[in-house]
Amino acid sequence: MRSSAARAYSLLFFFSGATGLVYELLWVRILYQTFGSTIQSITTVVAAYMGGLGLGAWLLGRKADHHPRPAALYGWLEIAIGAFGLASPFVLSLAHRVYIGTAGTFALGGAASVALRFGLAALVLLVPTTLMGGTLPALTKGFMGVERDRLQTSLGRLYALNTLGAVVGTALAGFFLIERVGIHPSLYATAALNLTLGAAALALARPLEPSPAAPSPTARPWDRTRRVALTLLAVTAFASLLDEIAWTRVLVMVVGGSTYAFTLVLLVFLLGIGLGSAIVARRSPARPPPVADAALAQGITGAGAALLLAFFAALPLFVIRVFQHPGFDAIERLGLMGLAVGAVVLIPAVGMGLSFPLLADLAAPRDAARGADVGVAYALNTLGSIAGAVLTGFVLVVTLGTETTLRLGLVINGVAALVLAALAARGVAEGSAEHRALRLRVLAAGGLGSIALGAAFGASGWSSRLIDLGPTIYARDPMSPAALQGFLAHRGARQLAFREGWNATVSVWEGLTGRTLRVNGKVDASDQGDMDTQIMLGLAPAAARPEATSALVIGFGSGVTTRVLADVPGMQRVRVVEIEPAVLSMSGLFARVNDSVLRRPTVSAVVDDARSALQLRRDLFDVIVSEPSNPWVAGVATLYTPEFFRIVQSRLAPGGVFCQWVQLYQLPLPVVAGIVRNLRAVFPHVDVWFSSSLDLMILGSDRPLTYDRAWIGRLLAPGTGLGELSREWLGIDSVGDHFGRHLLDENGVAQLVERGTLTHRDDRPELEFVAARRFLDPEWDSHVFDSLMALEVRVGGHPGTSPVLLARAMTAPRVPSTVGPILMAAHHAQPENPVWLARVARMRFAAGDTTFVDSVLPALLRSRHPEALLFAAALAGRRGDLRARVALLREVVARGGDTAEAEAGLAGAAAHAGDWRGTVTALRLALASGPGSYRHPFPAGSLHDPLTGLALTGPPRLADSVLAAAAHAHPGWTTPYELRAAVALREGRCDDAVTQFQALAEFGIEVADAPDRLWHCRSGARH
Repeated sequence: MRSSAARAYSLLFFFSGATGLVYELLWVRILYQTFGSTIQSITTVVAAYMGGLGLGAWLLGRKADHHPRPAALYGWLEIAIGAFGLASPFVLSLAHRVYIGTAGTFALGGAASVALRFGLAALVLLVPTTLMGGTLPALTKGFMGVERDRLQTSLGRLYALNTLGAVVGTALAGFFLIERVGIHPSLYATAALNLTLGAAALALARPLEPSPAAPSPTARPWDRTRRVALTLLAVTAFASLLDEIAWTRVLVMVVGGSTYAFTLVLLVFLLGIGLGSAIVARRSPARPPPVADAALAQGITGAGAALLLAFFAALPLFVIRVFQHPGFDAIERLGLMGLAVGAVVLIPAVGMGLSFPLLADLAAPRDAARGADVGVAYALNTLGSIAGAVLTGFVLVVTLGTETTLRLGLVINGVAALVLAALAARGVAEGSAEHRALRLRVLAAGGLGSIALGAAFGASGWSSRLIDLGPTIYARDPMSPAALQGFLAHRGARQLAFREGWNATVSVWEGLTGRTLRVNGKVDASDQGDMDTQIMLGLAPAAARPEATSALVIGFGSGVTTRVLADVPGMQRVRVVEIEPAVLSMSGLFARVNDSVLRRPTVSAVVDDARSALQLRRDLFDVIVSEPSNPWVAGVATLYTPEFFRIVQSRLAPGGVFCQWVQLYQLPLPVVAGIVRNLRAVFPHVDVWFSSSLDLMILGSDRPLTYDRAWIGRLLAPGTGLGELSREWLGIDSVGDHFGRHLLDENGVAQLVERGTLTHRDDRPELEFVAARRFLDPEWDSHVFDSLMALEVRVGGHPGTSPVLLARAMTAPRVPSTVGPILMAAHHAQPENPVWLARVARMRFAAGDTTFVDSVLPALLRSRHPEALLFAAALAGRRGDLRARVALLREVVARGGDTAEAEAGLAGAAAHAGDWRGTVTALRLALASGPGSYRHPFPAGSLHDPLTGLALTGPPRLADSVLAAAAHAHPGWTTPYELRAAVALREGRCDDAVTQFQALAEFGIEVADAPDRLWHCRSGARH
């Protein structure tokens, strides 16, 4: 072969690798729009894709041996791939119609649905992937001709170039093409490139015809080595896919689950493989068969993968430093995230890249240069990859966990290294030249393999507390060293459940602010902080659709929205679509707020992707609610396209209402406007409601949205489940209060959509990328809500219907307001209302304006309103007037004010006076009346001092009884456990103290002097 032609073909194959990955990423996205993005869909598509590659390598590798010009065969394969690329949009569209028609008509689910997805994916992808699979053996045959000794270097060179091209393709598709160009235009451009590559390959084919040469002599039989190599081609590929999937699961928890995170993992993985293969390409063909080198490659893979177990704790710290650095923008943060991914993936991926060409060389007979041998090696490697993808995704991670799965990969690599090292050393005389040449590599391979095995069985595991931090989300603000340690330990929170599901890792945490549901480290639901949004997502569409009898909820979360819809009078059928079954399994931990809704006969759950579920089931609903995770999370943005909204519309009954949750944090106004524009393009009538200044409910319908006050009155009737939820968590006391959360009417929405700059559709999912970059940005626009209110004012409306209703929706008792203009507007509208004066006074006092507070204090006292009296009592306490404080607190209780806060204050006064009976009575009342809702906040701060005084100096039995009640009422509050330990030590109940210290350890709290206190306790017990 001539070197100039070889360089030209090398360049062609580099671009071929780029087109292959672009195709894969584009076709997979289109198929996900049909099949959904569940693990079943992902695995079936990937398995079908890899299966075609393996089949093509096996079939076309044989054909290359009989083709007079293998390089020309490669050119024709590229042309055929390009031709299919041009036709692929039509073919994929046909597959979509077949799947929806077949699965929908026959109501297929479970295994039948998975089989249909795999069959269609295989049918669609079989032709192009078979062609792609044949390119490597064909061109390898063209490079080596009949010179067997050139197999290793030729294969290493081509595999490296093709894989490094795939790196470029991954970057192009993941960072540019899909967002900026679109899926279908990118397909056509990629197909054109394939046609160009094929034409160029045909033009260059003549110089690459195999030149005659004598076959290499057979040095000695390699039967055992060949068998081992063939086996390891499959087994190590299994381990490689196992590692890739497990690494992705871990890294998504640490660096975030955006589309960029997945792109970075794939990019670095391919980069490592490409670099490893490039190293092999530089290996001299004159060197002896590469058994020792293959052993070393497996040792590098195993030992490199073991580094994750050794240094996992450093990853969150690195990510925290990156996100807390004030000078890094989104691009710089993304680059540093790539560095973190590289620290985990690159070294073992280099070992994987070394392994394939070395093992392929060992597996091929020594007396012939055949493309078929390359095809067999590639096919076995692909079969192992398919098994790794299927078993890891479906079985290993779910049953064993990610950490144990990674350890299994270490065992495979470690054993492979040792087996190959033993083969390399077999029959080599000690002290011979061959022994001296092999010794260092064999010892290194054995040592690295032993390290991999040692790490697999002996390395300490990582804590599920550490992996569940979500550092890119919750560690952005600067922290002191103590605060950082507290964050890393989840201090003050305990993990009630942790489950690695098919699609995500799900956990439930409990702390002072209640329980939270985390998905891949990100809080997606809770039983306190998100209650207003979870309730409004069900209440807003139910209020807009009188007499609704059926509803569908996309995304279960804590189950509160499902419960709200199930509580609607006359509701006969509620269906939940949840992509991750582990989320549904956590429902019981939120029974306090979801009322065990999944047990109701009118409620059913479907585990599926929302797009798939809505397309396959033909029944209609009066209300559909979509509450997925944030759009920066990979895959979620597909639920914000006009195409998806049209699917939703097709499942709404006439006059039905659709409700879409939209976040305002990390999304600028033009992006929010673009989302609303997409929805308005499908639903002619759109309103916007809100639960807080950060969360919107976008309502859409085919009919004008009108609100029947009588129907809303039924929804909110006292004594009903929905009425109590709304009163307790939203502060809704009347029908009018509901309209305080109405933000934009149709005129305001018309103004909003004019500001939309986002182009987001199935073919060009811009939101997925824009949202991911905004997520990485160090700052975000916190005034989007203000801009939305201004739009409503501009068209002659008023957010919240009136200043008073808006203020009722956006301010709360006992909490200094952060929306001063809204509060002042309500005060000006109702200057005689003491509620607004009290809230203004509290806001001004928090800002340090005591002069204003003193000037309005007489008016507050004259009103005798409980909220005004409670603020006056707090003021009296700060100024040391305890007698006035007690009198005011007693009046608050008598007038039906915030009983929990008032009784906590009275308990503090009783404890100060040494009245322990009075302290206990007030504490019990405070605990019973402060569940932690909007209406009845939990006064943890006010309860701390009286509880501490009671525990340390009060009657121990009384103290322990009250503290046990506190722990039962608020199990996520750590103070009762600390104080119960103190009471137990006072009474010499050392084992009970140990129990409390152990409970604190579950919350990440290690009491420094606990061992000394327990030693003194036991010493006193002995004496």
